[in-house]
Amino acid sequence: MIINLVKELNRLRFILMRGKSIRDSIALGAVGGLLGTLAMVLSNFLIFKAEKTEILYGHLAGSIFMRPFRTNQTKNFILGQIFHLVNGSGIGLLMVQVFKRFGTDLALLKGSMLGMFTWQALYTAGQRLGIYTAKPRLTKTGYSALWNNFVYGTVTAYSIKWLAHPSVFPSIEQTTEYPENIESIQNKDFHEPLFKEFEKPPQFH
Repeated sequence: MIINLVKELNRLRFILMRGKSIRDSIALGAVGGLLGTLAMVLSNFLIFKAEKTEILYGHLAGSIFMRPFRTNQTKNFILGQIFHLVNGSGIGLLMVQVFKRFGTDLALLKGSMLGMFTWQALYTAGQRLGIYTAKPRLTKTGYSALWNNFVYGTVTAYSIKWLAHPSVFPSIEQTTEYPENIESIQNKDFHEPLFKEFEKPPQFH
């Protein structure tokens, strides 16, 4: 069992390094979202260590299931962290649909917009609706959450674009046909006036 797990991890590492190999849209979104969430968790941890935020996402996500003080226990914190990773992985599916609809150009910009959407929907609205029992109160925590979601969106977008097989996001071709020459854009219903040459009138001396 351990040998098979090691083989699967090596295979996943090879796929991540090589890129351009995942054809399944769900797997693509899940893996891209997971990578984005891992980057988000790392950013959150470093900011927490620097005392620029008052909470980790394991605490925040865990407070959905239990009272905030219980998330300080390791087993409960891990449960919250797993929920956070699963949630971020699922949101990666939205990024896949955005790329399918609008193309992969300006991927990091689109990813940052997704990050801002998740920040508003999950962090801000989630607290107002009482989904989380943990209630961060410091302004610096809000700014750190904004940055962490930006990191999530950009890393998710880049990862999905990097890992996607070319067949997943075919190029959006220009459907508008442009005329090849000036004659094809002339108004067929409009007839230019014809100018005839007239004989010169006789001159009298």
